[in-house]
Amino acid sequence: MIGGIARLGKQATVRLRGATLAVVPLLLVFLAGCASTAPIPPQVRITDLRLLDSGVFEQRFQIDIRIGNPNDFALPLDGLTFDLDVNGANFARGFSNETVTVPRLGEAGLSVIASTTFVDLVQQMLLLAERGDLTYRVHGIAYLDSLARRQAPYESIGTFRLSREQQIRAEQR
Repeated sequence: MIGGIARLGKQATVRLRGATLAVVPLLLVFLAGCASTAPIPPQVRITDLRLLDSGVFEQRFQIDIRIGNPNDFALPLDGLTFDLDVNGANFARGFSNETVTVPRLGEAGLSVIASTTFVDLVQQMLLLAERGDLTYRVHGIAYLDSLARRQAPYESIGTFRLSREQQIRAEQR
């Protein structure tokens, strides 16, 4: 009888080891699949810029942005950093802790409060009046609300041109 129990115990141990060995490869495949779904960076562009308040040393803007999701899955964002460079120089910086889910292959809007210094603002206005255009670069990090707490860096570059009429008005000021 004792020999029968010992044999039964060995069979149970062998079955458990076999089941464990079968689960390990499946778990590794699952984890590898999760790791390979890194998101394509979102596309971020400025849709509007409004002056909120202005002081001697600092100006604060509300910058509305449109976030495009080129991924085949939704991007649940729970914050982002935002840097706006104009003509190669840092112009404004902002943050948002607003949550938004950008649908798969879709877009969502978000507002960011950003600030700049008076000196940076005057330099860019003078350059805009002189050149009639400005190049900008929007870049930062979008924080994904997921178990892995992933980050998705983004960057967008463009040019803004004044019409000839707007340029003449800027030069007269």
